[in-house]
Amino acid sequence: MKIKLSDLSDIFPLSAIHFDAVFHGVSIDSRTISPNDIFIALHGKDFDGHNYINEAIDKGASAVISEVDLTDIPYIKVKDTHRALIDLALYYSSIIKPNIIGITGTNGKTTVTDLTAKITDQYQSTTKTFGNFNNNIGLPLSILKSKIDSKIFVLEMGASKEGDIKELLDIAKPDIVALLNVSPAHLDTFGTLENILSTKEEIFLNQGFDKKVILNKSDQYFDRWVKKNKLNNVITISKDDQTADYSAMKVSDKELSVKTPYEPEFKLRVINTKSHNILNVLFSIALASEIGARSEHILSAMNDYDGVDGRSKIYKGINNSRIIDSSYNANPQSFKASINDLLSCSGKRWIVMGQMGELGKKSEEYHVNLAHYAAKNHIDKLFIITEHNQAVIAAFGDNAHAFNSTSDLIDFIKPLVKNDTNILVKASRFMRFETIVDDLKL
Repeated sequence: MKIKLSDLSDIFPLSAIHFDAVFHGVSIDSRTISPNDIFIALHGKDFDGHNYINEAIDKGASAVISEVDLTDIPYIKVKDTHRALIDLALYYSSIIKPNIIGITGTNGKTTVTDLTAKITDQYQSTTKTFGNFNNNIGLPLSILKSKIDSKIFVLEMGASKEGDIKELLDIAKPDIVALLNVSPAHLDTFGTLENILSTKEEIFLNQGFDKKVILNKSDQYFDRWVKKNKLNNVITISKDDQTADYSAMKVSDKELSVKTPYEPEFKLRVINTKSHNILNVLFSIALASEIGARSEHILSAMNDYDGVDGRSKIYKGINNSRIIDSSYNANPQSFKASINDLLSCSGKRWIVMGQMGELGKKSEEYHVNLAHYAAKNHIDKLFIITEHNQAVIAAFGDNAHAFNSTSDLIDFIKPLVKNDTNILVKASRFMRFETIVDDLKL
């Protein structure tokens, strides 16, 4: 990126541009700014970037986008710095003119985004969502971090309230999209499952151009979603239904046979052949293939792919144990799926359960239901840190242990771990259960 402030006169009036300057990157954080970045002074409920303009300049920022007048600094004055961030991302995307993939769903977004980008990058230069930047600040920042020669953007689209996906669509304008699944999450802000469904379904909105929509043919909402996509081209995946456009023809230990519309059936190496991961792989293959990638690119990407940290990644643990790291996030459906995967493991099966956040008034009910499910399926031990410890212990029965801190849990569990133990570690992000994983893995 190499842009002059004067180049931006199409999106900002010349009268708003004070002094000319060149910038090579965009930052909203004075702590991590790089020399020659333009600093955008965002503000919110608990922060105001305008208070850090001087620090940004001291660290080498070449210009600023601000809502207030500045002196002796190249800057653009705007009414709304967040809107300016979005406009800048739209401008930069219009220069690059990439093909854009948009991915949403309750579970699997980051894994599918990561794997799709690994495949497409074997085909053409690809930019993917930076970290977990999947909201109306993070997505434009991801676009602005892309290289000028990027041909493909693979963008994760998150939502915590109605209208969020539509806003991201207006920024990214994806050619190909996928709705992976929908289940209860962020109920504190959504209120109901129907609100979650309708928000995720915003990704189907017609934007005046042909759009391909990737859907799981075996999903409980498939028929509903097909009816909402009369103006779009629906492409299907399935791990069970071989009439889908992309399907799993055969799954064996660390190997998957895949059928696509473009090539003969082929086999690929898959470290994790659990049900949810097969779906993630199929979605990724479909998204990448519909943009032009083929088996050679898929096989090359999969050969060294071992998953995303915190999302069902498997590690060798202390005393020859097996640690299943699902510490990045949790909701009732993803937790149940992780338990089902754990059930296929031979040996002892333990769960380290943390709080699932943003479940509203039904939070205790969801935690208790999972404890019942774990007990019913003969999980050997349950270790918990939740807001509902006593209710969860009562639901699971014997061999449930509650703690007030991760350090107490680690100190208790480590002497118990043996070589035939499989330990699932899962919680919402704010619990920071990766610290538990770090202590238990080799």
